Amino acid sequence: MKKTIIASAIAAVVAAPAAFADVKVSGQVGFETWDNDAATGQNSAAYNDFVVTASEDLGNGLKASIKFHTFNDMGASATNSAATANTTVAISGDFGTVMGGRFETQNNAYFHPFAALADTHALTNEDKNGQVGRGEGAGFQYTSPSFNGLTVTLAAQQAHQDADQSTASTSDNDITDVAIKYTNGPLTVALGQASYNEVSSGDQKTTNIAVKYTMGDLTVAMLNRDVENQAVAASGGASAGADNEMTTFGVKYNMGNNTIAASMIDSDDGQDGDSMLTFTHNFSKSTKAYIAIHNDDSGEDSTLIGLNKKF
Repeated sequence: MKKTIIASAIAAVVAAPAAFADVKVSGQVGFETWDNDAATGQNSAAYNDFVVTASEDLGNGLKASIKFHTFNDMGASATNSAATANTTVAISGDFGTVMGGRFETQNNAYFHPFAALADTHALTNEDKNGQVGRGEGAGFQYTSPSFNGLTVTLAAQQAHQDADQSTASTSDNDITDVAIKYTNGPLTVALGQASYNEVSSGDQKTTNIAVKYTMGDLTVAMLNRDVENQAVAASGGASAGADNEMTTFGVKYNMGNNTIAASMIDSDDGQDGDSMLTFTHNFSKSTKAYIAIHNDDSGEDSTLIGLNKKF
């Protein structure tokens, strides 16, 4: 009897921490194959995302949370290696959320795909300009609580040239990001500006203006991106490029288990006139099959079919 009581007490102590932590595993696995008019043969790729999140109630209205996200895009040779995406830890409360780690800024994570509603994994109408990838740096981000639908996000990251503390790094590189979002029922309006300071090769400033409206099964969206003194991140630094302004228009309509979506680009660069049309059949909330047609104004048109399962 005593042994049973002792064993039960030990088990309770060991299991106690788990009772205070909410751990969730999610992700997706997909496969796409597509034909490009300008290429010989058929392209194909398998892709996957694996995400672990956990949260803990700290009491006094505070909560701690973490996120770990890894992904892998594999071609037919299956030689591609997995890469780490967001890895963050956060404290949240009535004051909002303070997050630290390696993460995509709002410029990439929120604005970049905002109006590209017809995108697939391999084919996209997202802007190729003004990107600052996950691998560029790590830092802190603050997100305010909602004030009648209005939220503000501020982020500051140390770019990798400084974070590596390489002797070759002689400039002060940093990334700052500001986003203001307002949601009122079906309407969302957002404004953001991201700056990538890379003294040796020139700075980059990207300004985003976004509007989205959902009316029943219909969603329409517009994103205008203005990239000034563009510097596209490359190995070990950045290279200066031309300024660019681009507007993406997107529309999506749900018809029961089916969804049809389209997007179109008006841009100063070679993406001008590009468009996409995607038809998706949803077998369930987490499983879908889709067909996409990408019309590239330069003549490199593509037709794609894909399968995707989320978990």
